Amino acid sequence: MIEIKDLTLTLREPILKNANFNFQNGKIYMLHALNGTGKTSVLRTIVSLLAPSSGQVLFDGKPFANVKSQVFYLETSDWFDKNLSGLDYMQFVKNEWHSHQDLQEIINRWEMSNYIKTPIRKYSLGMKQKLVVALYELSDAKYLLMDEINNGLDSDSRQILYQELTNLAKQNKLIIMASHYQDEVAGIVDDTLTLKHYQLVRG
Repeated sequence: MIEIKDLTLTLREPILKNANFNFQNGKIYMLHALNGTGKTSVLRTIVSLLAPSSGQVLFDGKPFANVKSQVFYLETSDWFDKNLSGLDYMQFVKNEWHSHQDLQEIINRWEMSNYIKTPIRKYSLGMKQKLVVALYELSDAKYLLMDEINNGLDSDSRQILYQELTNLAKQNKLIIMASHYQDEVAGIVDDTLTLKHYQLVRG
């Protein structure tokens, strides 16, 4: 469970004010913002990339610093070092997150064999996004926070993604995703949260 307790987050303007919400294991949540802003800031705050003005975020009662290896958040493919290959990143994640997932199986699922050893600077947007998805799967983390993870994927790849997310939730993973594809993901999410009046509101 991820517990948001009395969380206040203010950047250039307020985003959350004394917000509370409990995210349950084994469920998929979609995060939506009426004006399109604030979603990324909330995700960043959950993983301590941003500091809240007050309140706290707990992972099964523990602060993020105590559960880093159980959390995976890769905000954007822009974070990649373009001189490294996809395989470099996959090997790094497998080692750092102590994953027992089959690296080659994931490469095959996302049809990356032809380019996985190539420097990322030569990847298309779709290729980079497949790598992002593959790293989430490979991490085998308990808590998966995703920011527009379906952006840049073609329709077939998005359908594969949604099936994999469903499978991960069945493994008791907790998934929070921000997405513009609301209609597409409606069938797999358990709860939709909207940033409204500085709170996380269901529906």
